[in-house]
Amino acid sequence: MKNANRNKQSWPARVGVLAATAASVLLLAACGSKASAASTKSITVSIPSQLETLDPAQASDTSSGEVLNNVEEGLLTVGKNNKKEPGIAKSWTTSKDGMTYTFTLRHNAKWADGKPVTANDFVYAWQRNVDPKTKAVNAYRYSGIVNADAINSGKKAVSTLGVKAEGDYKFVVHLEHPMATFLTLMSNAEFMPVEKSAVTKNGSKFGTNATKTSYDGPYTVKSWNGTNDSWTLVKNKNYWNKQNIHLDKVTYQVVKTTSTGLNMFEAGQLDQTELSGNEVKNEKNNKAFKQVLSGIGTYVVTNEKAPSTDALKKAFNNVYIRKALSLSIDRKTFTQDTLADGSQASLGFVSRDLGKSPTDGTDFAKDAYVKNDDANSGVSYNQKLAQEYWDKGLKQLGMTGMSFNLTVDEDDQWDSIAQYLDETWTKNLKGLKVTVKKVPKATRVKDLLGSDFDVILTSWSADYDPTTFLDMMVTGNSYNFGGWSNSEYDSLMNTANTTADAKARWQAMVKAEQLLMKEQGVIPLYQDATNYLRNTKLTGVVDNAAGGNPGWRGVNLR
Repeated sequence: MKNANRNKQSWPARVGVLAATAASVLLLAACGSKASAASTKSITVSIPSQLETLDPAQASDTSSGEVLNNVEEGLLTVGKNNKKEPGIAKSWTTSKDGMTYTFTLRHNAKWADGKPVTANDFVYAWQRNVDPKTKAVNAYRYSGIVNADAINSGKKAVSTLGVKAEGDYKFVVHLEHPMATFLTLMSNAEFMPVEKSAVTKNGSKFGTNATKTSYDGPYTVKSWNGTNDSWTLVKNKNYWNKQNIHLDKVTYQVVKTTSTGLNMFEAGQLDQTELSGNEVKNEKNNKAFKQVLSGIGTYVVTNEKAPSTDALKKAFNNVYIRKALSLSIDRKTFTQDTLADGSQASLGFVSRDLGKSPTDGTDFAKDAYVKNDDANSGVSYNQKLAQEYWDKGLKQLGMTGMSFNLTVDEDDQWDSIAQYLDETWTKNLKGLKVTVKKVPKATRVKDLLGSDFDVILTSWSADYDPTTFLDMMVTGNSYNFGGWSNSEYDSLMNTANTTADAKARWQAMVKAEQLLMKEQGVIPLYQDATNYLRNTKLTGVVDNAAGGNPGWRGVNLR
């Protein structure tokens, strides 16, 4: 799940803040007061937005991904350096042709209610995800499993999905073609099991609050009514690996401004909080300071499907208009001077450190980056060319100017980004007027998924290789928010997702990225650096730069 927010699913990727007095008492205990000697180990961390859902089929935001990673468990989990670790599956085998995977499940894995987790729980969950009635936001990731696409498009019955339970503890998956990313996907929320009885009992309310779901992971959720700004993870006494879960409670508090989070951390009210802007510079020598170049890519989407006016629809479908918007952005200066937090200017849509060439080991982002070609790199700054393309696009459209809304989250960092974009676009592109529309993150995500915007700022958090970004831009993908479409691109991604030849796959991905940038299907801005303060008494934390994390598994409080 990785999306549409200041997104990813990796846990310190986006942590926000707290407020209540009662919670602050809990916090002080975690930060080293006398209460820390008590038998219960509790911490409080900030998170930037409310929890949206506990239904793995509907999780599209980072807050939901963060929590689900800690309260649910799939066949595999993620360890340090993104190593695949056994989860509910204690082992697995792959057929010689790479088309069949057989997972042997643990006999001691249980749901929080004490019932065993079985292969049928996976069969049910996976069939539920591809069922078009579920409207699962990540159903596309099942593509490649036998009949998944046909089921999701309503052409075949869900029972024909290429999965089956051989007894209670053997789960078999049949693919239509080899999938290089298949095992990597197995730790994602959309592939986690679901307890059928909980879905049957709660119906459409499943996952909408802490009591209307089921848990098979290290923790369960308490005190979440579906809309509140604070909730607590409590150790699951029935989790199969509970002996390696050392924190008894983890309280999340929503805080929208990093300055508030910093103040609360300094007051002993938070064990972890994010920093931005000058806070990063000021806190770099703090022993609690941590910085990680994450796999999160922040980018701009122009709505080619259904913006607020027909004129804007025509404009955003004009490649010169899209290129002009991109060419007028000085990403290097912006990241260094405005963000000043370790973030790096994008080399393309795909973030750095998501894959290395099978030929020479070159990082994908560098391999796909088009040098010395401002017109086609997709991330170059060229004010003169920007105005030239802007004028050309307006002439083709019979327009002398335009105005549009730029939708952003209502938080500190995105406010600074919005101000920069507003200023640079209106300064460099004559006749353009931008109105910044600040909304709660939940509203922005809803608008994003519903294509209810003109231009929107969003992020994507990588959870495996370059296709985690590239697949989104395939025609009809649920995360292709702006509706950009290119048949050649679709063909290249089909090759990337079906070939067993590593070199051919790599070249297809490189060509797809270069085509996307040439056509400016999206406008990349920068790759996020995550900066935060963390209680120095916390040990065992894994900070993978890209991909997932084990969450609070293995983390301890000294």
